[in-house]
Amino acid sequence: GMATIHRPRAQLERVVEAFREGGGEGKPMLLQVHLAWAPTDGEALAIAHDQWRANLFGPPVCWDLETVEHFDEAARHVRPEDVRAGVLVSSDPGRHLAWIQEAAELGFDEIVLHHVGKEQAAFIEAVAPNSRGTQLDAPAADPCSKCHTGEPGRALGFSAVQLGDVSQ
Repeated sequence: GMATIHRPRAQLERVVEAFREGGGEGKPMLLQVHLAWAPTDGEALAIAHDQWRANLFGPPVCWDLETVEHFDEAARHVRPEDVRAGVLVSSDPGRHLAWIQEAAELGFDEIVLHHVGKEQAAFIEAVAPNSRGTQLDAPAADPCSKCHTGEPGRALGFSAVQLGDVSQ
């Protein structure tokens, strides 16, 4: 199978096509999506910038940074709007679901959401109710935290979105 990260649709289409043509036809595909949600777009962008700006560097830069301080220094000049290159940012849960649906149409078997912010429960409660009853169904934060962490009141750092009917 294949696991990859979200990127612009044209690039993602090329990755999926190359995987299928290279012997991956019929094998499972998993996509991880980095996203930021908050009550306002400005807050969502601030969260993404604060939490993810040091994670935007591809090879060889990321290979050569040895310490947290090195990553912080490299990220010092990353502007908030630059973070949108690696994180889907919106205050609208419906927009997030549309982005996810667009990716699902490429044939991914599982899409793993990684909310880059620290407040996981608020994110899950905002996005999950908007997905229930659609092909992209997600559980509420309470069952997620009980099942995945064993610690009441603490939600998982990412949540899987079930593609299809979760009652099966």
